Amino acid sequence: MWKKIDAPKGTEREETVAAAPLELTLCWRGDRIAALRLRMADKDALAGDASPEARGVQAALKRLAAGRPAEFPELPLDWDALPAFTRRVLEALKDKVGPGAVTTYGGLARLAGEPGKARAVGQAMARNPWPLVVPCHRVVGSTGALTGYTNPCGLDLKALLLRLEGGSAG
Repeated sequence: MWKKIDAPKGTEREETVAAAPLELTLCWRGDRIAALRLRMADKDALAGDASPEARGVQAALKRLAAGRPAEFPELPLDWDALPAFTRRVLEALKDKVGPGAVTTYGGLARLAGEPGKARAVGQAMARNPWPLVVPCHRVVGSTGALTGYTNPCGLDLKALLLRLEGGSAG
């Protein structure tokens, strides 16, 4: 069953949106998104007073569930809260590894300008505060095996996300 994922310290409000089979909770700190919590969902959900960002996220989830590129809206992610290395790695992942593509931890280290730091990249992936939007599920082991997905649904969710995007599911 589900392991509870706590909101980050300082979260002021949360918005949960769903488009089966996926649900994302936006954890807001001021006008920035401090974190996202990714879960499985069996039905669509969106509050009537949802923010424009939440509405855009739900539309992206619906596209993804239909097997189309998610096309997430530009979200106000709190990049400033990240250590410099983690930020470089997550920005490289978001900007350089598109839907349907995968890279290895070593490959992402090179894309981030940090060759030889595959293990540190793995640690950065484990601390990714914005799963799916910053697509850590697209990072696989050196042999192409699905490894290291810290979401409570584990590798089954990683495989599902890759299938929905049309990428390799290991």
